[in-house]
Amino acid sequence: MQPFGETVLAWRLARRMTQDELGRAAGVPRPNLSAIERGDREVTLKTLRALALALDVRPGILADGIPPATGAPPLSRARLERIARATARGSDSKDSRESALARHLRQVMTSKLQVGPTGPSGPTRPTRSTARPLARADRAYFMLRSSESQETVATLVDRVGLALERE
Repeated sequence: MQPFGETVLAWRLARRMTQDELGRAAGVPRPNLSAIERGDREVTLKTLRALALALDVRPGILADGIPPATGAPPLSRARLERIARATARGSDSKDSRESALARHLRQVMTSKLQVGPTGPSGPTRPTRSTARPLARADRAYFMLRSSESQETVATLVDRVGLALERE
């Protein structure tokens, strides 16, 4: 179960809609939709129904925090290893699911390494040059979490770390 805003975001991305498109379809201004997806705004029953209708899901799906089902089977050990190697090497796989996961992982791992300088009191505030990669990394991590189990994501991150050490 996900928070409401993340559920709306996951369904919007699954439907390949922009915030503007969903906002128009649901009659919700884009800034309000953005605040809903961030979890900064509560919704009325009327808004819940409008979002569900625009996303073509039952309102209970959104209210219960049920993300779109990928229908994908769990990843085997061999596939996990291939994804980790592809991520570490910067290459793609012939399998579309493996390639997508490797791309998302690469974005997350690259942005983690590019956060910038660390001062005596911890990491410095993101600059304009680091803010965009961090936003991409957040989106990539969200996509990983939405498509795979928490255990699978953790396993992939660990395996990529090991693969990078070997490279």
